[in-house]
Amino acid sequence: MTEHPPTIVTLLYYLLKEHGLLPGFLKDPHWGEQWLGLIVFTWLVILILGIVSFIVSRRLNKIPNRLQSVLELTVEKLAELLDSLIGPGGRKYLPLLGSLFLFITCLNLMGLIPGIKSPTSNWNCTIALALIVIIYVQAVAIKENGFLGYLKHLSGSPKGLIMWGLAPLMFPLHILGEAVKPLSLSLRLFGNISGEDTIILSIVGLVKSAGLFAPLPFILLLFLFGLAVVTSFLQAFIFTALSSIYIMISTAHTEEH
Repeated sequence: MTEHPPTIVTLLYYLLKEHGLLPGFLKDPHWGEQWLGLIVFTWLVILILGIVSFIVSRRLNKIPNRLQSVLELTVEKLAELLDSLIGPGGRKYLPLLGSLFLFITCLNLMGLIPGIKSPTSNWNCTIALALIVIIYVQAVAIKENGFLGYLKHLSGSPKGLIMWGLAPLMFPLHILGEAVKPLSLSLRLFGNISGEDTIILSIVGLVKSAGLFAPLPFILLLFLFGLAVVTSFLQAFIFTALSSIYIMISTAHTEEH
């Protein structure tokens, strides 16, 4: 596997460590090499999104500028997506799911900037995002169905004597299914982004060894960068769509009623 080159945060970490300027809790190399960069780059995305949202929301125009038009179009398309996946009223989940889409897209794109590593190429980041979604889904299910309705849903929504007899078997199976969801959701995103970064690094190494202006490797590198941009949006879309489907499944009985 191609080793990821040091990031800006990693280089700064070792520079401060060499001069003895690190606080005690940062002297563990494992913390400095992995966790510190993950936290810094994640918070950098949070700050960028927060600042852009603040600027745009404070200066809304009847005739929107380009940035406002892009954000309004993004919000509207996401709202339509949630209505199509979850059903009527799906857009009430837009604040969380829309924020997740924009957040994950930006996290994915960070890896295309030299000296920065995609936080989503670290499983700790993707499992945290997946856990937020699954906990939110359970909260929505309890709110929409009631606690007894939620337990009935986990039992397979039994109807009839036979189904009620199978309920004790269905309940642990549904619990297991809910427990597996954050693993599948997080590993899908982590695997795709980390694999994408590894391939790009391999091609970069090929370009360096062949010479920067060698036609074939250089063209291939440009193609992969363009593909990585598309993949970054696609993986964020898949994560959001799957989260929407989980909400739809958990509230399906309420909607039918």
